[in-house]
Amino acid sequence: MSLFRAATQARCLVRAARWTRVGAAAYSTGASETKVYHSKDGTPLVGSEFLRDKRIWILHLLAKETPDNRLTHTFIQSGLLPALRDVRQQWNAWVKAKDTAEGAALVTAPPTDSKFFSNGLDLLKAVQDPHFFNDYLNAMFYELLTFPIPTVASMGGHAFAAGFTLALAHDYRVMNSERGYACMNEIEFGAPIPKGMLGVIRSVAVSPFVQRKIALEAHRFQATEALQHGLVDATAQGTQATLDMALALAEKLRSRSAKNAWQSIRESLKEEALAAQFERPRALHTFSME
Repeated sequence: MSLFRAATQARCLVRAARWTRVGAAAYSTGASETKVYHSKDGTPLVGSEFLRDKRIWILHLLAKETPDNRLTHTFIQSGLLPALRDVRQQWNAWVKAKDTAEGAALVTAPPTDSKFFSNGLDLLKAVQDPHFFNDYLNAMFYELLTFPIPTVASMGGHAFAAGFTLALAHDYRVMNSERGYACMNEIEFGAPIPKGMLGVIRSVAVSPFVQRKIALEAHRFQATEALQHGLVDATAQGTQATLDMALALAEKLRSRSAKNAWQSIRESLKEEALAAQFERPRALHTFSME
């Protein structure tokens, strides 16, 4: 293991120790099992649905704290990160029990009636906290970039700014061709793109031409154009069809994790993006919200 990887994993373990699961209510419906992660005030944030016969998890971004699935402190800390870490814990238990022959996969999706996959950050609150990017947003990216099973983002609606980066942090993406743009629009309101987010973008958009369109032009990619530039892997007509295709892709890919090599190979492929997830907080406060 490289010194970099050892150091970053150590930092991740320290971060993980800080998180507490505020509330997770579980219920079973026979073919699936669902756990809902809540905020301290009881707001449902993320629903984790496990399809037993397929060994696929669906993380439902519930759009209850904010209608456009903003990546807030609470949403990350009490919703998405605990959900991801519970999936990882179950996978690790299967590895220990030598029960990985069927593999597994994960899909992240918004509600089928939502206009948004995610509309990014609550920027004002994010920049007021010098620890938000390292301890919240980048911790979320790190979790996805080192995930032990294939991940698929079902982009049923708009994915803006950090919401777009959340989709890019998954292994694969399916985008709704009937509704939704993928866009990094920071330049339109005078904000820098943090290093961690740029690392994720560069790991997918390897062409300088596409990087320029994303970061400097705030180009709004529709599904067909995003597919042409390799930003998504498939398109579908409608939110439900997008989720169905994402699930089909996850089922196709899940066997790739059966030998438990997915994480180590992906970490090698994403080494530069992982290195970018640790940055000095002061670099994130160079713009005005006025």
